[in-house]
Amino acid sequence: MRTRAVPTRWQGLGKALPVLWGLYTGSGSVPYRVCVDLAAGSAKCTCPSRKFPCKHAVGLQELDLPDALPPDWVQEWTTRRAARELDNSPEAVARRQRAREKTADRRALAMSSGIDGLRDWLRDVASAGVASLPGRPASWWQAFTARMIDAQVPGVAAAVAEIQEIVARSGPRWTSDVADRLGGLHLLCAVQPRTRLGVTIPEETVRASPGITDRWVALLRLETDDGRVRTVRQWCWGRQTNRWVVAIRHSAVGAPVPLLPHGQESSALVHPYPGSDRVALGELAGSRTPDPVPAPQSWRASLATLEPMLMADPWQRLFPLGCSAVRLHGTALADESGHGLPVRDDSGLDLALALTGGAPFDAWGLWDGHALRLGAIALDGTLEVVA
Repeated sequence: MRTRAVPTRWQGLGKALPVLWGLYTGSGSVPYRVCVDLAAGSAKCTCPSRKFPCKHAVGLQELDLPDALPPDWVQEWTTRRAARELDNSPEAVARRQRAREKTADRRALAMSSGIDGLRDWLRDVASAGVASLPGRPASWWQAFTARMIDAQVPGVAAAVAEIQEIVARSGPRWTSDVADRLGGLHLLCAVQPRTRLGVTIPEETVRASPGITDRWVALLRLETDDGRVRTVRQWCWGRQTNRWVVAIRHSAVGAPVPLLPHGQESSALVHPYPGSDRVALGELAGSRTPDPVPAPQSWRASLATLEPMLMADPWQRLFPLGCSAVRLHGTALADESGHGLPVRDDSGLDLALALTGGAPFDAWGLWDGHALRLGAIALDGTLEVVA
């Protein structure tokens, strides 16, 4: 999947919703013409792949595209499609229904094959042992992730790529971290949630569903950049609903990412993705300096709030946590009872200590099961974003 979302290989990108388009420079001398209609769930690409949707059509949907006027070749495609859709004869309706069913059947067959391949891969790893993974060549990892992408389960490919990164980083906990990820993949084989397999739901489809209006405080933010695709995650706490939601946006490196004003309290409508804490941002009514945000009195109470999140999504790796009146004690942030959570020694912690001067402060951060990435603090009710 990542290899198809390289902005330097794309040109002529644009959107006129629900249609997306772009030119992808592949192995041929002429760029592939890629076009996607989100509303119709249809795609067209001039590459030789027989898969539908092809990798280029899937990769196009991972990018944030500028609004633009469709070029002639896109207009021609949409016009031909519209003409076919206007044919409401019983034969045409039946033909379109058969085409949709055939596409769904092909993807279901490919995904089933991918899950079977994952089971074989897990048996191979279990037979050789986790300790054998550092000796596996890069080609072994790449061949399997490519196979999962071909099977249209990019979520599995991403999970295996994460395991490869953990093995490459090594460290004192790498074996337990890898075992945890392998256990998640084993569970994935049994449950097979479509979102974790990588079956995406177009954002426009989500926005068409009922939304939740609240005063959202944008407290935590995490940005990753592999040099090709920039991913920004923003966690917001709802004052009325008392719930956390996360907005996720992908863009070309250097492109602006439209999220809620960070560190501010915004009156906004958000639309939840099915069975997830992820949301698509809707209408923004206004933003202002946030009122004081309540934080749990202890880390124990804060960790207890994670149970429903884990029950709903046992593959989730990052959780928003908060606690009032904490102090730095060694390498941990300790609450008033003396219990502490390990905290990352980074610029966020440095800024928090500089702002508070060693006084107790309310803290919010992202917990990955090992350490807290500090993102926001409050001293005397005044909120400060530190990361």
